[in-house]
Amino acid sequence: IDNDARITVLIHPMIETAAGYFNPNNEFLKIQVPNSNQREMFYLSSENIIDSFSKSFFAHEFSHLISFNQKENTYGVSEDVWLNEARAEYAPTLLGYDDNFEESNVQKRMKNFVENPSDSLTDWRGVKYDYAVSNVFIQYLVDFYGKKILIDSLQSDKKGVESLDLALLKNGFREKVSDIFLKWTIAVYINDCSVDNTYCYISQNLKELYVVPQTN
Repeated sequence: IDNDARITVLIHPMIETAAGYFNPNNEFLKIQVPNSNQREMFYLSSENIIDSFSKSFFAHEFSHLISFNQKENTYGVSEDVWLNEARAEYAPTLLGYDDNFEESNVQKRMKNFVENPSDSLTDWRGVKYDYAVSNVFIQYLVDFYGKKILIDSLQSDKKGVESLDLALLKNGFREKVSDIFLKWTIAVYINDCSVDNTYCYISQNLKELYVVPQTN
């Protein structure tokens, strides 16, 4: 942080269920967007500021700010919501906030995912199960293909699946997202590296993740 960095606290009413959010309107001048605060910022709920997840909330929302600057400001494209949220969901893991698995963001998302494993990855409705599936999928993606995939997909004028496919190719992988998605759907049911080295999670946090079939 340089000496010119500033943190400004603004009092603002929030939706009761929201722990925080990023509003891109604040990135513009008031002449463009009248309700803009004309600064880089995001919101966190004061009720969650002493919560055990507060650092994860901070990392998540800060990731959205970075994504806006990379996609909208640099390339003039709007990222697909599911991938924007998936990167934000991985931010706490990247920063080490999920290293202590108990009461971590990744543990919470894993529990939510097991409750409803059929929730769509790309059809975003903003419910907790959307965040859960995006988290456990992106954990798998980074496990096997590295965080550089997320970086390169962010620093691209492509978006969504297309940006990930391009990042995979750039990093020397022949698989596409559709191939990885198929492997991942098997992994969340089997999660056993002895069956196949891609039908499991490498991360110790998700070694105990299993989805129980509802029908046979």
